Amino acid sequence: DITLLCGSMLRSSLRHPAIYQWMLSDAWCIQLVYPFLDDYVDNPNFDVSSDALETVRQQMTSEEQYKQTMEGIASEFLNRKYTEVIDERINKKCLSSEANYMTRRMSLQLLSTILLNRVNYNVMMRYISSSQNLVTILCLLRDPSPHITLDAFQVFKIFVANPAKPPEVVKILFDNKVKLVKYLEGLHKEREKSDEQYRDEKALVIATLEGLEEVNPRS
Repeated sequence: DITLLCGSMLRSSLRHPAIYQWMLSDAWCIQLVYPFLDDYVDNPNFDVSSDALETVRQQMTSEEQYKQTMEGIASEFLNRKYTEVIDERINKKCLSSEANYMTRRMSLQLLSTILLNRVNYNVMMRYISSSQNLVTILCLLRDPSPHITLDAFQVFKIFVANPAKPPEVVKILFDNKVKLVKYLEGLHKEREKSDEQYRDEKALVIATLEGLEEVNPRS
């Protein structure tokens, strides 16, 4: 109960721009941000893990009513601490096979929220330019949980939609496009009847994959 109360108090303080900026500063993020990703989000206690993930979500994104004043602070933090937050914590810990189900699922949702926010364009381009990140998402796209595969698709589609894919990313997609297209055609097929956006996005992803050409070898 004390843990959840402290989490609620911390999130309440995030509504104040001055405190928010202070919390994401180099001096204080080590104490007030990283511990949530290092320890609390994968806590075996479901309530503690969920509460910690909600705190991380508010630290990395901005609440709608505070959007104009907060999202720039969050974006600057993510650009400045990309390696520490995205590479070392979200990718290697929160999305690893060792992380529990809820941690992986909510971390995928957080990641897609970050990448699809226009203010995080530089973060998005850095993320989807990494072949290792693509491999991570491809593994999650084949997860046994249908919820995780759906969340992984929301990130995977960004890799495919990128018009400036690095050669190493194109190679992975091209080498696996037959298997990927076949897999995607059956992915959440029942959802297509009720979710027009998902149906259209999946069709576009499949069409883009089918149109991929092999990377020319370097001379």
